Amino acid sequence: MSWTILTPEEGAIDASQLALADREIFVKFPNVLSMLIVRDGSIVYERYYRNNGPDDAFPVMSVNKSILSALIGIALNKGILSSLDQSVLDFFPEMDTHDVDPNVQKLNLRHLLTMSSGFYYPRLAGDSQPIWQRTILSRNWIEFSLRLPVRDGMGLQVNYKNTDALLLAACLSRATETTIGELAEEWLFKPLELNIQHWEAEDPQRLGIGALRMTARDMATIGQLYLQRGAWGEQQLIPQEWISASTCPQLDNYGFLWWIDKDGFSASGAGGSLIRVIPEQQIVVVFQTKHLKRFKDPRDIVDRYVLKAVY
Repeated sequence: MSWTILTPEEGAIDASQLALADREIFVKFPNVLSMLIVRDGSIVYERYYRNNGPDDAFPVMSVNKSILSALIGIALNKGILSSLDQSVLDFFPEMDTHDVDPNVQKLNLRHLLTMSSGFYYPRLAGDSQPIWQRTILSRNWIEFSLRLPVRDGMGLQVNYKNTDALLLAACLSRATETTIGELAEEWLFKPLELNIQHWEAEDPQRLGIGALRMTARDMATIGQLYLQRGAWGEQQLIPQEWISASTCPQLDNYGFLWWIDKDGFSASGAGGSLIRVIPEQQIVVVFQTKHLKRFKDPRDIVDRYVLKAVY
């Protein structure tokens, strides 16, 4: 797609505040590769760091989970999925469940969308995720995940983990007999005129999701689509009702694979990758980042500079 480009002042934003943000990012945020701000549908600020530019696509890390959420909403609207109460095990009838935790019989799509499956998933120092490391070494990531013990009550609390997104993607792949990358291309990327490298699944059975590479403008397009309640031109790509449900608290400060902020909602990933949507100000803020073991979260830049810059 083509964007209208305005100066910060034309977008009613104080450029001096953004200059302060730019200086701080350059000096103190080695993980940040770009900052882009959209207001009222136009780009009002776009800055790249570490010798990168508008055509450079980088892995968005777990921002891909929020895009998976959009695909689930579209599938529900198309009648491909019947409801969020569908049993996860129903999508895998070939699986031998004799050694599966009995609680998994109650696992449904809603639990996966809200990261509340209850599966055992400890996090260790440095955000080490031993269950995920064991998952990716297994021959069948889906069956390995479904055989994990359930330690927490389902639907009671958010425990953020890759397992739930993997299973959710696999359910959609099974329901459509299509890969997640192909669905994203057909349902979102092509209608949005985004030229995104094919989104490959990483598991051996090609049922899940893997690394998704996007430019800052690609990310901004997704944020703008959500700001516009799923509408793009004359098309309603994502149902308005799904946008509303996804971006309001379902459990704790979490929607359907979107984080809920005090002034909006966001898709975020390891290393600080971020699409932050602030509806009242009609603003979308995007950060591309690289995943460093130690990194500073750039959402702090939004609170301390960007929001102060808005007229």
